[in-house]
Amino acid sequence: MTPEQIKTIQQAARKITNDELVERIQFLKKSIAEKHPLTTEENDSINEAMLKARFIAPVALHDVDSANPNAARVQFSHVGTKDGKKYIIVFTDMKTLLKNAKDDEKLLVIGFTFGDLVKAMGDPSMKMNGFVINPFTENIVCGEAQIKGVMMYLQKKKYDKGELSVINEVTGIPDEVTSPMTNYFDKRGDVKKAYIMNMRKVDAFNRLIIVDFEGDEDKFKEFAQDFSEQVLKPINDEKAPYVVMSFDQPAAKQATREQVPFYVKI
Repeated sequence: MTPEQIKTIQQAARKITNDELVERIQFLKKSIAEKHPLTTEENDSINEAMLKARFIAPVALHDVDSANPNAARVQFSHVGTKDGKKYIIVFTDMKTLLKNAKDDEKLLVIGFTFGDLVKAMGDPSMKMNGFVINPFTENIVCGEAQIKGVMMYLQKKKYDKGELSVINEVTGIPDEVTSPMTNYFDKRGDVKKAYIMNMRKVDAFNRLIIVDFEGDEDKFKEFAQDFSEQVLKPINDEKAPYVVMSFDQPAAKQATREQVPFYVKI
């Protein structure tokens, strides 16, 4: 990353204002102080402002002189709690940030979206539990529960527009459904594990069979076709048709995280 690129990033970040988010944060703090429960509409407006915002984060950059401009590493400033949790520090605007900055001239800041911060937190090397907006003033902590709430709002928003299929756990599947699948998987031996999930879209509902398969994409297609013909076709429900998905797909891995498979190869 060249000095010119860093300067451009700095200039862009310092222009960030987030007027709508600041207004929503002030409203949130007032509601908490007055013990006023938020309505669905008020909560959605805060989530929407979070998704639209670009936060200012004070950072340190490493490996900026590498031949590869993408090799630069960002180190976030953070605060810690007594119970060992760590939160990335971000601000809504430079005026708020400079209330607590000691040396503006040496300060390096970069703009990040909500999605950028969530992605950064997913990096195992980060070991962050969330981020805190405007520490020392409004001090809005966005931990796991708050981030999950915003993500659920985003999913619902996309779902309502018909842009997203929502996948969730299904329980109570009878043996007459699972047994034929289990017997088929045992005979093949190339299925490591399998899950049964619900997949909902605006105009459709499916039972989703997510399969962790030992083989390449072409082999999986052959498996899915044979599995559908031999097992799913006889037990299919027109109201909730079965669909087969590979565990290798990101959506499948996300949906089955912390879920228990109904089949595991022994």
